[in-house]
Amino acid sequence: MSDRFARGRSAEVFRTDDGKVMKLFFADYPRAYAESEYKNTKIASDLGCTPIKVYDMVEQDGRCGFVMDYVDGVSQNDMPGKNPLYLLKGGKDLAQCHVIVQSKRSHELEDIRSRCVGLLEDDTMDFLSDDEKERAKAFLLSLPDEDEILHLDFHTGNVLVDKQGNCSVIDWMTAARGNRAVEVAMMEFLFSEAELFPEASQLQRMLFSAVRGFIGDQFFKEYQRMTPIAAVEVDRYRLLALMVRRSWGIEFERPYLTRTIRTLITEYCS
Repeated sequence: MSDRFARGRSAEVFRTDDGKVMKLFFADYPRAYAESEYKNTKIASDLGCTPIKVYDMVEQDGRCGFVMDYVDGVSQNDMPGKNPLYLLKGGKDLAQCHVIVQSKRSHELEDIRSRCVGLLEDDTMDFLSDDEKERAKAFLLSLPDEDEILHLDFHTGNVLVDKQGNCSVIDWMTAARGNRAVEVAMMEFLFSEAELFPEASQLQRMLFSAVRGFIGDQFFKEYQRMTPIAAVEVDRYRLLALMVRRSWGIEFERPYLTRTIRTLITEYCS
């Protein structure tokens, strides 16, 4: 195994001697989470949601992880630094990847409705009254059983672009199955309300916000061109997307998510 070449919040990524990569989770990271990410990533790979092939789980020095193909490229976040003109097509590439993912079907992934029902008992939902929780639960259970693939953390940092311009989606920890409108609602949040690099200066955040808005406009135009979806359908599933996001406990996003979740329960969970 060669030296580490990437590090995230939960794991490090190393090149292997045979040209693949090994994602090795930190020793204190719950094994169940690592196994869940491996399972989700393997399902996504086998279905063709991403061209990265996934191999076996491994253990090394008291840490678990899994092996997958190496992509010789960078994330969409880093592409403008290599080619500023990429900004003119990055949103379209993101939408095209998104459509490929959502064209696949599987009942092996966790049902997003069940996940959200479980989240009602999570500490991050303590701002809801018992009545609001009961109404939300009834609404969630009334939704149809669907099996479109949902990534739920689909952003430019999780799409790699190789030297030929091909895209690969990574980081499938949050993946689930359900109606694609959940993912579209999540994308709307990511392109408008999600926290932007908390360590950045105010000027940098203004620049990032403008770039995010530009890419978002590209994304939604291309997505609607390829696979149109009505705004009323997205609104119907927005509660699920925002509950998932609220469960991540990002302080900056808390006021907006708290307020909007309660409003959605009032409007849709009568």
